[in-house]
Amino acid sequence: VNAANDLGAGILNYDYGHQLQLPATFGQGDFTLEVWIKPDDSFPIGSTAPDTEDQRNNWSSEALEPTDGADRWYRGNFLLDGHTNSSALGTFSLQIYGGGRVRWHFTDSLGAWILQVQEVAGVPDAPSILDGNWHHLGLVRRCTNATTGQLELWVDGALLVTQSAACDDMQDYWETWLNYPEGQEGWFWGAEKQAAIGALAQYEDYKGLLGELRFWSRARSSAELGSDFTRELNGTEAGLVGWYRFGESAGDRACDTLNPTVCMSLRGAAAGAWTPEGPPLSP
Repeated sequence: VNAANDLGAGILNYDYGHQLQLPATFGQGDFTLEVWIKPDDSFPIGSTAPDTEDQRNNWSSEALEPTDGADRWYRGNFLLDGHTNSSALGTFSLQIYGGGRVRWHFTDSLGAWILQVQEVAGVPDAPSILDGNWHHLGLVRRCTNATTGQLELWVDGALLVTQSAACDDMQDYWETWLNYPEGQEGWFWGAEKQAAIGALAQYEDYKGLLGELRFWSRARSSAELGSDFTRELNGTEAGLVGWYRFGESAGDRACDTLNPTVCMSLRGAAAGAWTPEGPPLSP
């Protein structure tokens, strides 16, 4: 079964998917989140300086390091905004920055982690995903024991970077949205959430297609993430706890195939937001 319909994100109207309910066991221990995306490479790469039209029109060209201060938040297009804003604990966000690289923001009891390939000696640059093709992202927490573990960022079957982290029960944050400001609870797919709800006039957003979302209550193996990530699912795989295929074709909701009563709201979408194009999956 191919994921035949996917949500496209526009440029100025901040269309987005608002996910208020995550699978109940996702984030309790080991987890994997897989995302298929196809960024629109017709948009230019350039500055995303605050309070300019470039902030909305461009893919960010800037590759600030995690140590470069709070300004780095203004220099990346939000694919997923799961920031708590009022307190960092519980943050889970994805940005495209530096001309087409991916970075993952995650905050647990040990610290605020930003997983990205840094421009330092001996570490190659990550390849750009702004090439008009579908790309697969894998976000993994692999727990060593009840308290410590490792975060992993995978892109197209390659492990790019790892980070030691805690093994907190993240459902403490994501079930009740603890620390999230009122009106900003949940995960916002495709836009920076304050711009999406009108609290800010503008912010960088994602421009392109969003394909399958796969939530796992286990850390998928290196073989699964490295060579088996293009395989179609049948829904009975061990540890699969959430699966958005975007097969609705129309409407303002996308629902979990495993639990059809659980849906994300699609807001601000213009005509043509749904497309029959899907990621390159095979049996």
